[in-house]
Amino acid sequence: MSDLPSRRGGNKGEPSWLRVGVGEVIVEISAKPGSSRRGVVRAGPQGLVIALNSAPEKGKANDELIEYLADELRLPRAALMIVRGAASRHKTIRIITHEAAKVAARLKRISSVE
Repeated sequence: MSDLPSRRGGNKGEPSWLRVGVGEVIVEISAKPGSSRRGVVRAGPQGLVIALNSAPEKGKANDELIEYLADELRLPRAALMIVRGAASRHKTIRIITHEAAKVAARLKRISSVE
């Protein structure tokens, strides 16, 4: 996937787990499936750490992750896709949007509030 920006080296002033491009936002996620509560745990160098209720089997945790992010970002599920790490806890999510700056601001807000 040579069209993806490198894992490290986000835009100036952006967290290392967030990259904003023209018409897209790339987010590094560290998923914690099987948790008792769902939501952002913290933002760290490995990415945005998100706890999920679903077990990591048959794509349930991936579905819950996409659903959670779509709800939080107020976007349709179809705008979000796992582009790397579908079978791993470390994932790269691509968000297609015409409002990349607004989506990035929402991601930064949920990463610091929860």
